[in-house]
Amino acid sequence: MNWWQFGRRDADLERELQSDLDLEEEVQRQNGLAGEEARYAARRALGNMALIREQTHEAWGWATLERLAQDLRYAVRQLRRSPGFSVVTAATLALGIGATTAIFTLVYDVMLRPLPFAQADRLVTMEEIAVEWSNIYPTLPVSANHFTFWLQHNRSFDSMAVMRQGSAPLGTDGRPLQVGVLTTTPGIFSVLRVQPQLGRIFALEEAQPGNEHVAILMYDLWREQFAGDPGIIGKTMRLNGFPYTVIGVMPPSFHMPSVLGPMGNANRPLPIEVLEPLAFSKERLAEQMGDLNYFGLARLRPGVSVAVATADLDALQHTISANLPANEKATLSVMLTPFQEQLVGNNRKPLMIVLAAVAGLLLVGCVNIANLLLARAVGQKQQMAVAAALGARRAQLVRMALRETVLLAVAGGGLGVLLAFVTVPAMQRYLPAALDFRGPLHLDWAGAGCALLLAVVATLLAGAAPAFMVSRTAPNEVLQAGSRLASESRGSRQVRRVLVGLEVAVSVALVLMTGLLTASLVKLMHVDRGFTTEKTMTAVIDLPTMSYPDDQPRAAFYREVLERMDRLPGVEHAAITSVLPLTGDSWGDMARVAGDNRPVTQLPLESFRWVGPEYFSTINLQLIAGQFFTQSDWGKDVAVVSEKTAKSLWPGKNPVGLQFTRGDRSKELPFTVIGMVADARTISLAKPDPMLIYVPYWYRCEQTAGLVLRTRQDPSEMAEAIRQTIWSVDRGVPVPTVRALSGMVADSVANQRFEMDLLLLFAVSALFLAGLGVYGVVTYSVVQRSREIGLRMALGAQRTSVYRLVFRDGLFPVAVGAAAGVGLAFGSARVVSSLLFQVSPYDPALAAGAVGALFAVGAAACLLPARRAAAVEPMQALRAE
Repeated sequence: MNWWQFGRRDADLERELQSDLDLEEEVQRQNGLAGEEARYAARRALGNMALIREQTHEAWGWATLERLAQDLRYAVRQLRRSPGFSVVTAATLALGIGATTAIFTLVYDVMLRPLPFAQADRLVTMEEIAVEWSNIYPTLPVSANHFTFWLQHNRSFDSMAVMRQGSAPLGTDGRPLQVGVLTTTPGIFSVLRVQPQLGRIFALEEAQPGNEHVAILMYDLWREQFAGDPGIIGKTMRLNGFPYTVIGVMPPSFHMPSVLGPMGNANRPLPIEVLEPLAFSKERLAEQMGDLNYFGLARLRPGVSVAVATADLDALQHTISANLPANEKATLSVMLTPFQEQLVGNNRKPLMIVLAAVAGLLLVGCVNIANLLLARAVGQKQQMAVAAALGARRAQLVRMALRETVLLAVAGGGLGVLLAFVTVPAMQRYLPAALDFRGPLHLDWAGAGCALLLAVVATLLAGAAPAFMVSRTAPNEVLQAGSRLASESRGSRQVRRVLVGLEVAVSVALVLMTGLLTASLVKLMHVDRGFTTEKTMTAVIDLPTMSYPDDQPRAAFYREVLERMDRLPGVEHAAITSVLPLTGDSWGDMARVAGDNRPVTQLPLESFRWVGPEYFSTINLQLIAGQFFTQSDWGKDVAVVSEKTAKSLWPGKNPVGLQFTRGDRSKELPFTVIGMVADARTISLAKPDPMLIYVPYWYRCEQTAGLVLRTRQDPSEMAEAIRQTIWSVDRGVPVPTVRALSGMVADSVANQRFEMDLLLLFAVSALFLAGLGVYGVVTYSVVQRSREIGLRMALGAQRTSVYRLVFRDGLFPVAVGAAAGVGLAFGSARVVSSLLFQVSPYDPALAAGAVGALFAVGAAACLLPARRAAAVEPMQALRAE
């Protein structure tokens, strides 16, 4: 049965339904005028009418299904005749939908999906602001004394907690295992509204010194290290060398993000696997200013805004400031930030740029599909004209034109969702630590549905326009005129050129944006760091607190390890440090020189590091004046300062031989400066270090330290030797991470590299799609103008002029689109300028490179159609008409 016959069957069915309605009206009239006999006849007539309607509906349903099946078979048959068109269109759609869905899943997961806690929008982080130090540290962690005061007097919070994140050795039957530990006040469970799956939460008395050796396990640690023992509650495990009683196991759905603060130890944090109570000593609580060491988290009361809660705590901070001793005077306030916003941090803008880029890629894909469908529709004019001549109505012609588009939309959409389903878990492996705070990524089906709906609707709209255009063509125009008049109209050709220009504009903007970020990353990686990484290995050491409770045993351990490392074959230098290069900062303190009597809060704030004597030689940190300390200085209070520190504390003087003390530690012996080193970028590649002071590890050393070794051999061969050397001193010390220093440098720019890689992928895809668009336009133009080209050649035109004609026709929309793309990129320069390092967003060389890349792709796309045009035989082209 033909398509127009289906239309006639529809019309017959509609007429039968109308006759049913007329019959029903007649029955109603009879029912109102006659007696029982008439009513009986009417009811019988109504029954017959219902039976007829049921049969009619059944026939109509079968006809519809048969029509849909024939549509599908015909569309498949037509697409199989054009495999190139079918594969390119479906692949383009799949790429756009898959990429958009994957990136939307990432952005939604990081920025938009609520955190997995009850009423997560009421969770805020708490930080302190000290005006006197805000030029160096805009915000600071929380003081124990201040937190206790807030807890007692605030009126805006349901609950509050402070915590610290670290790591500790967990005793096992084999090698010691290092696990992430969150030490927190008991209020954390009220703040997050969570309860253990097994056992109980911390009691208040367990947050007192001496009673804190209880622990709650995360679900994965309980399952993997304790075999999911349901009787774990009340049993003892060894954590940090101490016996801890297990009192609870958290549910599998609970995942605590990293809470390292701005001054936290930035060695890559381990996932939090153990919770232990935080106990403040009386001495710590008595410090009115105290150390600012803790990450604060609180839950707002219902109806209380962040602004109101901030004003509440600022009033309490004013009271604290007024009661500070004269030598600790500081102007204090607070900063409250929604928890999710704090976790996203500075990644919000890069994520939005990546989302905009993938939306641009989807736009390029949809425009490319529209171009392909428009060209294909012109070629279907004769087929449509035959159908119209045989009686097909306009609606049927549009349906005929759209059936292939619908099938392509469904196939491409399904492939796109499948691609996203595969891509999202793979993308998890490449996520930088700053974006990986939720645990495993899962495909967001709402996002997938939106992307699929958007792309399918765009595809159908792209197919509907040419379908409507073809359906309006009069049959006699095509059937009488032959192939000459079945060619593409001038208006259609202009539309296709505009579409090419649009996708070129978006592609140029994407390529230029990618070029800017790539150039920025290259400059960042090659900036003068002030230290070297060649043949240098690093390791992280975590000492059990029970075996190494204070500085003396820790220093003795580190000294023994360094001596044994020096004896390893190929080791040139070995050193210990509080913070490995490019892993952040951990110790800030004030420095007071002789004669400076200002309050401690007005003294310059310095970054302190305790290091081993070989540290400077190991990373090749340049000595400018004096000397480094050595093992012969053991027990002496000596220091090495950076250039910036020397200029700040002793402007215009040589600091060697001068002395300083730490803040208000007037009872301590002063440090004597014995050397000055060059400024470097050991905290962040993006900016020079702040004022740095290096003190020897025997003055102060903590349980977690970084080990740095420079070797003469392949560093990758040293990992096991480093572990065995440490274990030869104490087998109870875990060494979880041994890696090259160059890898840590790469990790420090992981966010930028991730963003650049994504944009590079989108830019290459957009270039490819833009090239396909140019190729499609030029190829179809050559086919449509074959008679004209043949006539030109018959009249003496050279092949070079044919090449010139084709290239001019193909590259004109590329030139217009490239100019628009550069304008678009420059117009959004302010958005990306903050993400660039020593690169101008208006860099003319990069703009020229982006335009050149698009012209190269466009020229390559024009080359094959130009060769075909130049090979046209004049007589054959003229005979074909």
